[in-house]
Amino acid sequence: MKVNGRLAVDTNAVIAYREGILTVCTLIEGADILFLPVVVLGELLYGALNSAKPQKNEQAVHKFSAQSVLVPIDEAIAIRYATVRLELKKIGYPIPENDIWVATTCLELGVPLLTRDGHFDYIRGLEVINWEEL
Repeated sequence: MKVNGRLAVDTNAVIAYREGILTVCTLIEGADILFLPVVVLGELLYGALNSAKPQKNEQAVHKFSAQSVLVPIDEAIAIRYATVRLELKKIGYPIPENDIWVATTCLELGVPLLTRDGHFDYIRGLEVINWEEL
């Protein structure tokens, strides 16, 4: 299975990649450009520092990050965040704040998001690749 060019990853996708989940590994390794939203990097680093092996896990996060294109939050993403958050509120389906940032990063870049979180389906226009549904 080959992702057509560009792909962004959610935190759970990076964890699944580190765990060697075959479908996730194939999708990530098949991407021509792999985007890492800065919010995902923050979540991964927190998880690493909060783990039983912080040094080892932090090194693994930095190694993954070095092989990705890190995407910071800019004004365009912030504007899209506000719009998406309001849309979610209006439909009565708020999702975790960090996930709104991740989703709006993907929307702004025009790239699919690799995740297993179903709540991303509520975000209009976001292309989601859920490896558990493939």
